[in-house]
Amino acid sequence: MNQIYVEEQASQLLRRIWRDRHHLWTDHEITPFEARDPRMAALICGFDYQTLPNLGDPIFNQRGVGPRIAGLIDRQANRIAISQEFSPMVQIFTGAHEIGHLVLHTGQIMHRDRALDGRPLKEPRSIEEQEADFFAACFLMPDRLMRDVFKQFFCCGDSLHFDDTVAFHLDPTDTNNLLYASEDSLERELALAKCQRFNGKYFVSLADQFGVSIMAMAIRIKELKLVRWP
Repeated sequence: MNQIYVEEQASQLLRRIWRDRHHLWTDHEITPFEARDPRMAALICGFDYQTLPNLGDPIFNQRGVGPRIAGLIDRQANRIAISQEFSPMVQIFTGAHEIGHLVLHTGQIMHRDRALDGRPLKEPRSIEEQEADFFAACFLMPDRLMRDVFKQFFCCGDSLHFDDTVAFHLDPTDTNNLLYASEDSLERELALAKCQRFNGKYFVSLADQFGVSIMAMAIRIKELKLVRWP
């Protein structure tokens, strides 16, 4: 997977949304957080974006067999459909994932996806699914916005250096768990993703601010190298 290419495609789409924001949102001035909207991304790409109670109709779910469908893209109908059966964070990640397929995989005519929230799945996945997942992460948790909010919350520069004080703020009951976590684990990133208080300040956690799962946020923190090792 060419991560640089995928991230640039997500960034370009976000820039288009921001450039056209006054035409897309006519009733108020939006924030960069609001610009991360799969519905508006679909509109810019000329697709209808529907949220439906479920996608269990035979037209979507062949014979009703297998995992429940959370999202689909139908190029012939110029439509993306997202099921409301799942949580808001699953809906937004699945929606961004479908936008990834729309932008990256032009040869796909009809594609269906199970519920996605950004966490790794146990079974092997195709390169196309990995690309769509990474696109969704870049779209919902864009590099610059992530860094700006991360620096604000954790009072750091380009990355956060873990010491006794940082570990205590994040987990006062077991500082060693974070201080001696292995680099290939997500222990520090998970603690940061769900943190709601640091250095005496209370805030909405990164995961909740960006509307994604704690695991998806932890993985993005790892990808952006916002935690300094050792």
